[in-house]
Amino acid sequence: MEPEIIELGDTWTATEAHPGRARPPRLLRPVAAAVALLLTGALGAAAPVTPLLTQVAELTLDGADGVLPGAVDPVRDLVLVHGGAGLSAYELADGSLRWRLPPSSGRGRGVQVTSQASDVLLVNEDFPDGGTSSSAVDVRTGAVRWTTGQYVWALGEYALESPPVEVRAEPESSGGGSPLREPMTMTVRELSTGRVRWVLRGAPFAAIDETAPEAWSVDERGEFTVHDLRDGRLLRTGRVAFPPGSPEMAAVYGGMLVLSARLPTGQYLETRYDTRTLRELSVTSSPLRFPCGGHLCEVGDVGGVRTPLAVLDRDTLAVRHRLEPNMNLLPSAQGAITVQMAGEGSLGANADRLIDLADGTTLLDLTGWGAQLAFDGSLDALLMRRVPDGVQVARIEDGRVRLLGTLPASLQRCFHTRQRIACVYDGDRLGVWSVAATA
Repeated sequence: MEPEIIELGDTWTATEAHPGRARPPRLLRPVAAAVALLLTGALGAAAPVTPLLTQVAELTLDGADGVLPGAVDPVRDLVLVHGGAGLSAYELADGSLRWRLPPSSGRGRGVQVTSQASDVLLVNEDFPDGGTSSSAVDVRTGAVRWTTGQYVWALGEYALESPPVEVRAEPESSGGGSPLREPMTMTVRELSTGRVRWVLRGAPFAAIDETAPEAWSVDERGEFTVHDLRDGRLLRTGRVAFPPGSPEMAAVYGGMLVLSARLPTGQYLETRYDTRTLRELSVTSSPLRFPCGGHLCEVGDVGGVRTPLAVLDRDTLAVRHRLEPNMNLLPSAQGAITVQMAGEGSLGANADRLIDLADGTTLLDLTGWGAQLAFDGSLDALLMRRVPDGVQVARIEDGRVRLLGTLPASLQRCFHTRQRIACVYDGDRLGVWSVAATA
């Protein structure tokens, strides 16, 4: 097929959606979330098989220095390309152009998607004057459904809008020195339509517990109110204490309410509370737990050192087994896979073993493969390793590694579903391959 030329421009570079701008505290993510979403993989002493990959599309992405992998994003059944021609959406099935947005007039453009609002994607733009805008775009047509002149982030079926908070010094005539903080506000919209559901007004702090989902308002004395994120309904109230100093921040994540304060010396202190019991938690040793398969996984730290990941019984919380130090675990669709914490590269995380999650027994040695998960939420693991003639691609099937075929040696980044693999390679090419059924 004839390659399509997409002009990125001589000055194009990948930029952050909000360089230098502090994110609201509710965007904080605990270590546990990163552990639970790590990549995965598997080893192969597999016999040669007939290649199961067929290239169905090849696009030439033409730029001054080739294409950075971050210029390409997978979104549902589309491949989005950020370039000089605008934001282009190509069909993952065959590489054909579905729609294109005009070039951004800002410094950067980012995209957010959620599984709960599958009909839209959220496009954020950052402008040279410090302004920003957010627009909900119809996935099928590329039409803009609604837009706002604030940064918005997507959470499930909702869009959360919070303008920057202004902090200014108190005049010396009034006693001097302590900051005056404007109350935070957070507007909760329907992501698909932009309709405002309700507005949270901080006192002055506001934070979102994304797992509940709940919205918290906290004042500088530690008094708080908790609302249902969906409709603003009041759920409960209470009071905790900030650490000594001037209150600086309130955040909610990982089942914790985290309050921080600044001493006159400039030192920051932090106090953590369990969001349900309000019991004060140790800053350095409070374990973080998250679901993994039919069990719970737990990580913590002692003196700043991460403890080995433990697999717990969901009912009794008894430790069933622990992984080796510096190892993480991902329950994939093919089973529980252990991966090394360090050494992730263009082919994914360095895989170690496929294990029985109940007791840690090794089912398959996965040494030598990098791996990644499907971007569509299916948890399918794709295995990749470099060989003399390119990059081998495989999957775990029936307790063994099944080779699918070989891709170009110059891969920079790949993403996949069960039926398609798309990769940036050779610096300026985007290829799409179909995967034949193996069952």
